[in-house]
Amino acid sequence: MIKGTKVLIFLLLSSWANGFSQQLSIQVLVPAAGQATNGVINYSQTIGETAVEIISSGFILTQGFQQPGMTITSDIQPEGTGVDVYPNPATDFVNIKLFGDVARKIRVEIINFNGTIVSSMTMDFITKYYYVQQVDVSRLSLGFYFVRVTSDDSIIKRVFKIEKM
Repeated sequence: MIKGTKVLIFLLLSSWANGFSQQLSIQVLVPAAGQATNGVINYSQTIGETAVEIISSGFILTQGFQQPGMTITSDIQPEGTGVDVYPNPATDFVNIKLFGDVARKIRVEIINFNGTIVSSMTMDFITKYYYVQQVDVSRLSLGFYFVRVTSDDSIIKRVFKIEKM
């Protein structure tokens, strides 16, 4: 009787743990991928991903996890304060877009998966700013990196995860 109770408790605990063990992530690791860039046109592909379809009445018709992103840029400086890091995955360079409405000092660090800072730079803006810094990542090994962007006034504290392909 005691042995049966122990088995029942074990089964209940293991089924409860398995119910919480799987979670979907927006990150996809694929066996093969490719990326090509020609001026303003970017083409990327993956092989071996699960098919997921999105059909829209607008301009989007796609399949798979690698969903399109269309960005229309203008010369108008955005309001407020922000930071963006793109493209991801990166092959040769990473763009770091910074904009803000007051003067501040910003530090940008690229950190490998072991926690070592592999690149660091500081930018000092004395007025309202909109700036895109292109950082060369071609010398970095393939893998995942963190891009940490912080300001001296602690308004900007962002960490981006990028993949170097």
